[in-house]
Amino acid sequence: MLIVRKLFWVSLNIFLTMLICVLFFSGCAKPEIPTTPDVSKSGSEPAVEVPDTIKIGAILSFTGADSNLGAQVQAGYEMAVEDVNKEGGVYVKEYDKKIPLELIILDMESSGEKAIARAETLHSKYNVVAYLGSTFISAASGVSEKNQVPTLVVASASQSVHERGYNYWFGVTPKTPDIAEETFNLLDSIPENERPTRIAIFEEQTDFGIEQSLFFQKVAAQRGYNVVTVEKYAMLSKDFSSHILTAKAENAEIILSCPIMPDGMTMLRQMKELDYNPKITFLFRAADDLSWTQAMRAIGDYVIASGGWHYDMDYPGVAELNTKYQAKFGRPADMQAGPGYASIQVLASAIEKAGTLDRNEIRDAIAATDIMTVVGPVKFRENGTNLTPCNAIVQWQNGKLELIWPPEHAKKDIIFRE
Repeated sequence: MLIVRKLFWVSLNIFLTMLICVLFFSGCAKPEIPTTPDVSKSGSEPAVEVPDTIKIGAILSFTGADSNLGAQVQAGYEMAVEDVNKEGGVYVKEYDKKIPLELIILDMESSGEKAIARAETLHSKYNVVAYLGSTFISAASGVSEKNQVPTLVVASASQSVHERGYNYWFGVTPKTPDIAEETFNLLDSIPENERPTRIAIFEEQTDFGIEQSLFFQKVAAQRGYNVVTVEKYAMLSKDFSSHILTAKAENAEIILSCPIMPDGMTMLRQMKELDYNPKITFLFRAADDLSWTQAMRAIGDYVIASGGWHYDMDYPGVAELNTKYQAKFGRPADMQAGPGYASIQVLASAIEKAGTLDRNEIRDAIAATDIMTVVGPVKFRENGTNLTPCNAIVQWQNGKLELIWPPEHAKKDIIFRE
């Protein structure tokens, strides 16, 4: 009996000891932690959010002294964007998908200060991948560089902007040295016994106007022409009579100037009133629009302009652009519509080449551009200027804007004013 009791207590002690151990170790066990599925092993990847559109910011003038060019450029941009989006947009490798372009246009009201403000808005509010624009957008070149937004400009001819060491500033159309060289190439093509050589320059007192005047003077001296006077004037002047009378007294046969349209109209009307009829009158910028002949009529005939393009240029895509323009506006494409269209061609090509919407990658792709566009070949120098810009020079003849230069594209010969 004693032996049985001892066995009982021994068994009970063993059982209690084992029970305590089980309870102790179960209390010390680590809690189970839910784990995230290993997507690398499952073969699935997290979804990448694809943007609905590729936002592009454009800065143009629809009001103010330089407003005649804004609608032309806008039409070129919009037609190019429409053509790109008809094909689904631009293929972006990063997303393995075509994404439509979205054009956001702001009016800078012919003001450099407002161009700067619009550029900041497009960057901060819309986060655009690139800037586009014309004329006074040059005032925003520093903003383009600060924000690191690649920029393609047309009808913005200042060479000096490209000499500031900027990395994000590119121009499709000719710059002041190109305009000067081609102007005198045209003059040199006139038979020597008929060629006028005495030049008066009407110099607009803006950075662009002064720069263009200096290049005119430089090339004139190199080519053996005689600049008899340089007459300086402020933008939106009301009276050019003293300048005109000086040029007339100096027997200037050629007028070279780059006025905005209102100044060009005033100049020409006052030249008519003062009976001054130089053989050749270059009014770059002023005479680039159909409203020139509508406002000036016969007085505006024989004036020469240079906008960096013309609808008679024989480049791929020009005929199709003219057909679209004719259907929408009842005329072939305006002078700045072609460069506007080409800007979108360059940008779309660069985005696809970059394969991403990263602005720095797009900038590098623009710098490496080497494509054919409606304004001809586009390939940029290191400073962002086009290596072979379209140097179209046109003349109003019987109320029509005729292409007179370069010779391989020209449809008409230059006509002297009698």
